[in-house]
Amino acid sequence: MNNKTLSQVAVLMATYNGLRWIQEQVDSIIAQKEVNVTLFISDDASNDGTREWLEKRSQETLSIQLLPISNRFGSAGKNFYRLITSVNIKGYDYVAFSDQDDIWETNKLIKHINLSQQHNAEGVSSNVIAFWENGKEKLIVKSNPQKKWDYLFESSGPGCTFLITPWLVYKVREQLVDKDSLAHKVALHDWLTYAVCRAHGRKWVIDFSPSLKYRQHHTNVVGANVGIRAKLARLKKLKQNWYRTEVLKIVQICNSINPEAELAKLVKTLYSNSLLSRLMLLKYIPQARRGFIDRWLLTVSILLGLF
Repeated sequence: MNNKTLSQVAVLMATYNGLRWIQEQVDSIIAQKEVNVTLFISDDASNDGTREWLEKRSQETLSIQLLPISNRFGSAGKNFYRLITSVNIKGYDYVAFSDQDDIWETNKLIKHINLSQQHNAEGVSSNVIAFWENGKEKLIVKSNPQKKWDYLFESSGPGCTFLITPWLVYKVREQLVDKDSLAHKVALHDWLTYAVCRAHGRKWVIDFSPSLKYRQHHTNVVGANVGIRAKLARLKKLKQNWYRTEVLKIVQICNSINPEAELAKLVKTLYSNSLLSRLMLLKYIPQARRGFIDRWLLTVSILLGLF
């Protein structure tokens, strides 16, 4: 196939102390079939040799570009916001997000490009196969049918599976132009990206077929929510009001994009934690989360005052 006919994909990778896993991840991206890939990497002041390895690899591989050293970001989300706002994507057909520690299927990008084109979708994500150092693997399903309001309450899946159009990148950038904007305060770049897409009324596809092996270890920012420790960590965040605060940010951003009366009403409801406001939130449950168990847990959290 002539290279000029291949889709040009900019892959944005955020790294921090990932030396143990970075080679497998980079190799799986460079090995993508039927696409031309440029890998843009922003390293967040790693001190384990990650940056030195990347500097050497970028000198050896023309399709890898390491961004200049910047101030410490302190989170994957902020590091991705740097990539989204600073990488020049002119001339690229698609943009993808990548973590530093997964292993992509070799047809990940072309498969998602085909889905984007078939469905006229601005974004594509997928299920993943979580795997652990002891050899355990588990399919993580994110492809339950999308709901009217799911983008206000959850992402479409792990950001490392995302393939998006330049149009959507520019729309997310619009939210991030002001460094003091509410968008910069959203912890998860993937959730923000999905929400911006849906708030604009554009289509997003969640592929049931897993596109990568999703490495699980103690330094995962979010992880696969498998096991007692993961569930306890999420319960702790609920108690600390983290989830409700993030939902409120997302709803406000989406309402600024789409000033719909229902979104404005939800903003007012979320600002109050009265019994009446909690009862009012229950009406959103059927359209709030894609998974039945997630809807049930959200219902319980609201009734118990944890959300």
